[in-house]
Amino acid sequence: MPLPDEPLSQLLTLTGVQAAVSTGLRARGLWALRVAPLPTLKCNVIRRGECGLEVAGQRWALKTGDCFLVAPGRPFTLGTDLDRLAQPAQDVFAGCENTLIAQFDAGPGPEFLCLGGRMDLPPAAALLIDALQSVTVIPGDSPVARRIGWLLDRLEEECRTQAPGSAAMATHIMQIVFIELIRALPATAARGWLAALADPRIGPALRAIHREPDRAWRLQDLAEVSHLSRSQFSARFRQTVGQAPMDYLLHWRMALARQALSRPGATVESVADELGYASPSAFGVAFRRVTGTTPRRVAREVTRQPRRTTCSDTT
Repeated sequence: MPLPDEPLSQLLTLTGVQAAVSTGLRARGLWALRVAPLPTLKCNVIRRGECGLEVAGQRWALKTGDCFLVAPGRPFTLGTDLDRLAQPAQDVFAGCENTLIAQFDAGPGPEFLCLGGRMDLPPAAALLIDALQSVTVIPGDSPVARRIGWLLDRLEEECRTQAPGSAAMATHIMQIVFIELIRALPATAARGWLAALADPRIGPALRAIHREPDRAWRLQDLAEVSHLSRSQFSARFRQTVGQAPMDYLLHWRMALARQALSRPGATVESVADELGYASPSAFGVAFRRVTGTTPRRVAREVTRQPRRTTCSDTT
């Protein structure tokens, strides 16, 4: 299936990022939970009540409707009393792998409910990983949070009714929740790939690259798309994206090449032609420069790998 020509959709499709529903939490009283670092992007949405969030010594006060994202590898603490000794989350969630919501009764007090999920980000999603802040909080009165609230209403309904296909539906709903959150990130970031897409000058150049990766782009061409001089464009592109324009073009082509080489019947010659290289040898030099290996070796490794199946994960 051909990739879409919109950059974020391309990246999500190319890297095969997958979301899963996590076990939510219903709590009462004064409590604090310490969540260990996870290799995934983690999100939670406060469905009822209030709590505090602490990441790397920084705190946020959260209320009903607020959403937050925590980058991979970041531990965090959630609770109604962040100054008390936090209980390890794995103790509270033990044995809850097949339930939507875990229960945590810490004594009298208002009820709290949050739902969440996680998204696996493979190394191929480096552009997205690098664009993430340690933590992003999205207020509940924002349009994005209101859309996510509607989606979670549907998620709860699916989990409650257990209609045929409900597990698959829940996974797809959580995938949409994450896409909504990721699309909201440029408004909170000063730089990075997502912020660059929203930049009125650099965004058009990025979209042009993704729309026509096989074109023989020159720096001058991309500068003209952005309505900037070559020097202005180069400086602004590097500042926002973190790479020089032509390096970005090269790395994106090689990401496409890896995907193309995995297709049945693909050859090095056909992929080189698809990406606009004058010869397979020129393509091979570029591929090796970026990946450290040859396209023929990658193609052979792909054909030897067994086909994998995926399943939803709701823990």
